[in-house]
Amino acid sequence: MVMLTDLGDAFDAAGVPWVPVGPSSLDPTGAADWTTRGRPASTGGFEPSGVLCHHTASPAGTTPQADLNVILAGNGAAPGPISQLYIGRDAQLYVVAAGRANHGGSGIRPGLDGDCADMNFHLVGIEAGNNGVGEPWPDAQIDLYGRTVAALAAWYGWDLGAVYLHATTGPPSGGCNSKIDPAGPWLLQPDLVGSTTWHLETWRDYCSNFLEGNPPEPIPGDDEMATPCGFITCAAGTTGHHVDGTPYTCPVDGTTFKVNAGGTIQWVHAGELDDTEAVLRAAGARTDTWQGYVGAPDTFGRLVGDKPG
Repeated sequence: MVMLTDLGDAFDAAGVPWVPVGPSSLDPTGAADWTTRGRPASTGGFEPSGVLCHHTASPAGTTPQADLNVILAGNGAAPGPISQLYIGRDAQLYVVAAGRANHGGSGIRPGLDGDCADMNFHLVGIEAGNNGVGEPWPDAQIDLYGRTVAALAAWYGWDLGAVYLHATTGPPSGGCNSKIDPAGPWLLQPDLVGSTTWHLETWRDYCSNFLEGNPPEPIPGDDEMATPCGFITCAAGTTGHHVDGTPYTCPVDGTTFKVNAGGTIQWVHAGELDDTEAVLRAAGARTDTWQGYVGAPDTFGRLVGDKPG
């Protein structure tokens, strides 16, 4: 039975703020703090080699404390703790337990498990506050979610191929389990409707932006990209900075970049204008031309012109 008492070190190393969850009368284990909290050894082992991502399914507006109360107490079928980590709607990371938690149940990791296996043994669970039936995920919460996953992968040496969605190990069609989480519209899949599950590879790619060794840098080309964070149009000679602080200079007037998750940029074509502006307007974002820092939050520039050259 492994106890991940170094979880705090993992987040400190990645610069991810976190809050320790102390003793609670709701906790059936009676633990003094998160470092000693976990399911009893009699319920099974815990030797994690990856991450399992969830949503809480709590009603929109549920407070972090109310979610934590449920995570600590659990229920008759799955006594608490029911995850090692929790990310609230307040975009705050809470470290709940160092030991085994009742979050994953029986499931199959594609390509690894030939039959139903104990996901609570194999994976660290992250619960995140969302109702899972259409509540939009705030960008700040998504950012923290991605950074948390990346911090775990970096610290423990796990490949992002070991990051799963609950719906991956327990697909809605049933089998070992039947799950849909995480679901609902988020930064790179803003058009998801209702309880539609996230796309696993899109989520893994997003998390990869926060791994050391993958710093934001310009990406030339016209490759199809996931839904961007925004756009920036600038004038020739204008100097700006990427989100990591490195400078760029716009080569010609009307140079337009697509700003991707993590702050990377890429050329865009004017043909993307109509559809993109419609999405941005629906989200209440600016669609006027803007000059300044690439990757500045909540700022979008109007697409103009084609890729130079």
